[in-house]
Amino acid sequence: MFDLLEPIRRSEYTGENRCWPCTISNGVVLAILVAVATLRGRRRLAASVVVIGTAAIALRGYVVPYTPRFAPRLVAALPIDPFHAEASADDGSLSDPGGEPDDATREQPSGEEIVAGLVEAGVVEFHGDEIALESDFREDWRQEMRTLRETDLEALARVAGRQTDPSVDAQSRRSWGRSVIVLMPETGAPVTLSRGIAIAELAAARALESRVESDAIRRAAGRPLRTVLERCPLCDEEVTISRSSCCGEVTPIGSLPSEKLRCPACDERFYTFEDAER
Repeated sequence: MFDLLEPIRRSEYTGENRCWPCTISNGVVLAILVAVATLRGRRRLAASVVVIGTAAIALRGYVVPYTPRFAPRLVAALPIDPFHAEASADDGSLSDPGGEPDDATREQPSGEEIVAGLVEAGVVEFHGDEIALESDFREDWRQEMRTLRETDLEALARVAGRQTDPSVDAQSRRSWGRSVIVLMPETGAPVTLSRGIAIAELAAARALESRVESDAIRRAAGRPLRTVLERCPLCDEEVTISRSSCCGEVTPIGSLPSEKLRCPACDERFYTFEDAER
């Protein structure tokens, strides 16, 4: 059956993908218009503005034309960032939090040590300049992702608690409409992982348990392994690399947005490549 509202919906700015700078800036504009109409005694007009404006924001994410173009830049100009008070959920990693290093087991492995550990375990293979996953590990990783995909957020947080340093408390939260895992170390700033990244990195750590002895390397391997994801941890669709900008992202004039590994179906970002990485 045809949905009469479908032509005006903008799913890329609503639901799990809601553009909060767009929603809040439009809510402020809507409130001002309603206040002005009410003060002038135009109560019917004010009521109409409330109904139409609220419906538009609910269905489209915004009511003022071209809001997705200017709202993120307005937010970026603020002296504080109300939408990214915690670490960005696509920048955080399972190995980021930790207590004060009091022995060698708590020191973060270097990039060279991580790669050497994965190569020694037969997890990755090099073909010229390209890196590829060993087929058995790829299948084990995918199976772990399928398993974790079916767990609820609280259960995923418990898995994170078992895979992280004992000094880290893993909590499940909803942050601006998104499901996230927050890793709370005894000292230092918390680290936020989106549900998709948490699934990818926790699944990698579990798949490495029988292959890599070092807990630190298993945890730290999640971030580099994310760069070779082929399918989305959330929906199992193919992931792609693109330069499309995201809501809230501001690219300097004359520059291109960074390349991102993302799932077009979920609009979930799994890795942002620095220019030197591509």
